[in-house]
Amino acid sequence: MDAAPTYSLDGGRSLHRWLGEMRRHHPVHQDPLSRLWTLYRYRDITQATAEPAAFSSELWRHLPGEMSTGALTAGNLTAMDPPRHRLVRDLVSRSFTARAVAALRPRITAIADELVGAVADRGEMDVVADLSDPLPVQVIGELLGLPAADRALFGEWARRMLSFDKAGLTDQTVRKSVADIQKELLSYLRAHCRRRRMNPRDDLISRLSRAEIDGERLTEDEVVNFANLLLLAGHVTTTLLLANIVLTLDEYPGAAAEVRVDRRLIPNLIEETLRYRPVIVSNTRVTTRAVTVGTERLPAGQFVALSFISGNRDEQHFTDPDRFDLHRDARKHLGFGHGIHYCLGAPLARAELGIAIEAMLDRFSRFEVTSAPVDYYDTPGIAGPRSLRIVFRHR
Repeated sequence: MDAAPTYSLDGGRSLHRWLGEMRRHHPVHQDPLSRLWTLYRYRDITQATAEPAAFSSELWRHLPGEMSTGALTAGNLTAMDPPRHRLVRDLVSRSFTARAVAALRPRITAIADELVGAVADRGEMDVVADLSDPLPVQVIGELLGLPAADRALFGEWARRMLSFDKAGLTDQTVRKSVADIQKELLSYLRAHCRRRRMNPRDDLISRLSRAEIDGERLTEDEVVNFANLLLLAGHVTTTLLLANIVLTLDEYPGAAAEVRVDRRLIPNLIEETLRYRPVIVSNTRVTTRAVTVGTERLPAGQFVALSFISGNRDEQHFTDPDRFDLHRDARKHLGFGHGIHYCLGAPLARAELGIAIEAMLDRFSRFEVTSAPVDYYDTPGIAGPRSLRIVFRHR
C-alpha cells in the first residue's frame, strides 16, 4: 500500500483521493512499520472521542524517560483525561463563554479594521502575513495580558515551530531545534506567570494563577502549559482557517458572490470551510484496554490516530462530501474536534474569523488569489498555506 501523499503536494487533492480509498478498503488500519492505527470513518472517529476511558489523551504515560512525567503536558487540555480534564476545562472555559467572547468583539473589530486598513491602498496583500497571522496573536496576547511589545515574538515562535517539514522531524537535530523553541516559549510564559502571581491584573493568566479547583490552585506548570496551548493552538488554527476560507472563496466564486450579497451566510461559510478545508488533520489517542472498532480488535496500549480530515469527507456521513456547499448543515464537522476535547477556543475563533471576513468584504469589492502554486505548510497534523497572496479592488 502506497504511503499517504502530503497535503502540501497539491492542497490535499491527492491526499483526499487516497483517504477515500482508505475509507472504502481499510477504514481501521495499522501501519506495518510504525504500528500506529488510524481511523478513517466518521463513526469510528466519534466512537473514539466519545470514549475517553478507552481512548486516552494522556499519551505521555506511554512515552519513555522524562517525557512520561507529564510535566510538559500539565494544564494542556488536549493531553488530559477526566476527571482532571473536566475540572480544568470548567475553570478556563469561563473566559470563552458567549458573553466573554461578545465582550472581546469591539477590540477584535478594531484590530481587524486596522490591519486591513494598513494594506487597503496597496491593491495586494499576503492574507497570512498581513491579517490572519497578526490578528489572533494580538487578541490572544491581550487576553493573556502579555506585553504588547512582546507580541511579535509569539508569531515568530509559532512560525519557527511550523517551519519543520514532516521528513525533518525524524532527524534528531531538527527535533532538538523544535524542543529548544518550545523551551524558549515556556520559559517566557513561566516568567510572566510568576509576575502575575505577585502582581495580578485583569487578564486570563492572573485569573488562572489565583483560581482554585476543589480547594487546590492550579500548579505553575498547569498555568504555563495552558497559556502555551492557547498561544500556539489558538493562533495557528485561526491563522490557517482564515487563509483556507479565502482559498475556498476563490475556488467557489458563486459562494463568494452569495456571501457578499448576504452577510448572514458568513457563519455557514466558516462551518463548511471547517469541514471542507480543516486545519487540524488528525489527533492521537492511546487505548487503555482492548477495544473493538469496526471489524478490528485493538489491544490495550495501542496508539490510534483519528483522521479528522478523512472523517470530514466521509460519504457515509456527508452527502457529496467533496463538494463545497455553502448551504450544507455542516455543524457536525470535525474541524474543531469532537467530544470532551472539542476546541475550547472555538467561539473566539469563530468571532475572529467572522470579523476578519467582514473587514475584507467592507474594504474590497473583489479579491483574487495570485499565489501559484500555493505554498502550504508541510508540518504533520496541520493543513493550510504558509502564505497566500491576493490582489483586490478597493471599494
